[in-house]
Amino acid sequence: MVPPLKMQKYLYKAGATALRGSIRKPYFQDLGEHLAISTYSGQSGHIEARRDAFALFEDVKYESARTEIIAVQQGNVYTTTLTSQVYGLQIGKRLSADEITCRLQSVYDSGAYPGRCFPRILPTGSTIRNLKIDGKVQELRFPPAFTQEQPAIAAFLRGERDKDTTAVPGFIPDKIQVPDFGTIHYAEWTWAHPQEQHRQHLTMLRLSLGCDFGGEIDGGTGYSDGAGWPPISG
Repeated sequence: MVPPLKMQKYLYKAGATALRGSIRKPYFQDLGEHLAISTYSGQSGHIEARRDAFALFEDVKYESARTEIIAVQQGNVYTTTLTSQVYGLQIGKRLSADEITCRLQSVYDSGAYPGRCFPRILPTGSTIRNLKIDGKVQELRFPPAFTQEQPAIAAFLRGERDKDTTAVPGFIPDKIQVPDFGTIHYAEWTWAHPQEQHRQHLTMLRLSLGCDFGGEIDGGTGYSDGAGWPPISG
């Protein structure tokens, strides 16, 4: 008789970056990856990075930024929460945001192993506050999972809403096109790949800018998956 397969450990896997990208014109400047952190650890822990007052001339500025990953084990439940935030973002004279927050929380109950090896993940708490273009506050439409209440969150993380299409990636808000400036994308919550639905990516603000000032800039990004080891199935 073959003994039942047991989970040997849980791998916390997550990453967060506050801001990244590059300026393409009228000059070229790589912005790098601000406060990029990640974990692939088999044990719980806490990682945090902070920065104040970044400025690339008057073109890209922010007042402060932070990233954080908290990995916790409580009995048979493994939780990973990542956060990446930018406060007081200013892009030239035309775009600003008071706050950009990317947040992904994953929860895995080892009691589901080996039938399920991967966690359930939600972006609840992710937001953009006071995104302004040419001084006008934009009306942003976030997917339902971003703003749901605690009872719905708890039900999903317990596995009671696995067939609820509003609780998984799929809906991406319409982009904002600004003449003579560029295109603004937000709340891009996606799978790593349709056939890799254990890993989720979230980019809260993505700027594709052209005309006089050109660049590609991401603000508030993160990914999360994690897995019971050895992995057997989804």
